[in-house]
Amino acid sequence: MIRDAVSVATGYEAAFSLLVAEERYEQRTEQPDTLLAGGNLSRSNPGGGMGSGGARQQRRVIKSEFALVRLDAGGWMPFRDVFEVDGRKVRNRDDRLASLFKTPTTRSFDQAAAIMAESTRHNLGRVQRTINVPTLAVLLARPDLARRFRFDRDGDEVVAGRPAWKFAFREVTTPSLVRPSRGLDLLLTGTIWIDPATGVVVQTSLTAADPQVRATVRVTFAHDAGVDLWVPATMDEHYSSPSDRDVSLCTATYSNYRKFDAAGRLVP
Repeated sequence: MIRDAVSVATGYEAAFSLLVAEERYEQRTEQPDTLLAGGNLSRSNPGGGMGSGGARQQRRVIKSEFALVRLDAGGWMPFRDVFEVDGRKVRNRDDRLASLFKTPTTRSFDQAAAIMAESTRHNLGRVQRTINVPTLAVLLARPDLARRFRFDRDGDEVVAGRPAWKFAFREVTTPSLVRPSRGLDLLLTGTIWIDPATGVVVQTSLTAADPQVRATVRVTFAHDAGVDLWVPATMDEHYSSPSDRDVSLCTATYSNYRKFDAAGRLVP
């Protein structure tokens, strides 16, 4: 059964060299206010003490250019370039990422990585996001990565009105692919749903968890007539930290897909 998932990953990957879209990324966080001074001021407690004060909630909408770049060695490298935060422009929309990779140089990846690192400063919450790549679960089925995982058929399910095969997977090799800054293994588990009639990926779910943080990312795919591909349509994320009750909920939607070939030409 693993061959079915691998064939989808390699076939999907070969369909483009550079895929660019617009990402609308809504983030919501909830953090408990456990250290608010003076929250219970009274005659019997003139100092006020410390009060919980409820929970702080924040919301942010980030718009970015999102690019998936196919590497010579295989697989994709994701990049984001923020151009708007909560309706406020933070730069001109000039397709910087697309320009870097349509005519790549030896410095293109370093420049794009610097742009992406700068873009992360707009994220809410204290959780470092490392798996919020909409095609990551598909990438894990590549032959060079699939050997790190165990894939099993997990029955059938209807997804958005389409019958689908379910492939459950779990990472069985350490050190793990995802390792947070504190150096722990963050073993990945998840599910890929594949339309048996066409072989397209219709949905994926990916979870990474350890005692400090739990992250789940679910992606739905849809056919885009402009690029004639099944591409990510939405990405829903849930991050939670049991130790400090910090919760983040995020939803990304994708539009305006453009596909480029190896020579950087727009594919009609």
